[in-house]
Amino acid sequence: MPTKYLMFILSIIVFSTFGVNSAFSEELFLPGWIFTVYDFFIDEKISYVEFGNTVKYLQKHGDIQLEMDGEYDPITNFLITLSIQNESRLNQFSNCSSDWYVTGYFTPVESDYSGNFLDVMLNNKTQYFKSDFVSAVKTEGWGKTRLGDYIGWYGESFHLSNSPLDSHGNNLLVQSVAVDSTIIKQKTNLIIPNLPSPWNKIIFESSDIGPSIKGKHIDVYTGVGKFAELETFRITNSDYDVCLLFSYSDE
Repeated sequence: MPTKYLMFILSIIVFSTFGVNSAFSEELFLPGWIFTVYDFFIDEKISYVEFGNTVKYLQKHGDIQLEMDGEYDPITNFLITLSIQNESRLNQFSNCSSDWYVTGYFTPVESDYSGNFLDVMLNNKTQYFKSDFVSAVKTEGWGKTRLGDYIGWYGESFHLSNSPLDSHGNNLLVQSVAVDSTIIKQKTNLIIPNLPSPWNKIIFESSDIGPSIKGKHIDVYTGVGKFAELETFRITNSDYDVCLLFSYSDE
């Protein structure tokens, strides 16, 4: 039986066990039981691919309604929807400053590319990936291969993973931003209130770094695939405001 059908059955079991009990989730068009399935994903009881297939299946059949286009990477779409905050929560942030440059980065998908195949040394074996996809991986950090796993480029070599990773080796998910750690410390919560919707209502965490992220520059992770790439263009601009939950100081 395909994974997505197994996960749908799992969802129904969870629903019958836990019921719908979250007013907050109802506002987001997310039934309460989906959060238990999400916990399975966070606890690595189900894989990145399995959770993505579950979300995509439920969205297709109208069981959940998500913020972004239906073709958007399902996990990122789910997390964007889950991450949208009400005004009272956003108002907790202070210590705002202006004149920030914001860019976006995403995870390219090999099937979206059409270049000639290029041999790549991966885990001491030669593997073949489309050349323009490889170039995108070197720019963005990680890419989803045609086989469904992920290759990353760092330390001047390629690496293999079941999901894209941040610089600390954790799953790279929406809400992650790369910052200059001399300006904003890692694990700091922040908002960028004048980003295009829905990004302006998301509380980000500075959980990544990058060699080109220097000074008042923040790089927002927008997800997987072509739609996520288009979002990087939409959010890239200067003159943004950034508000922190914590101060810049070491205290």
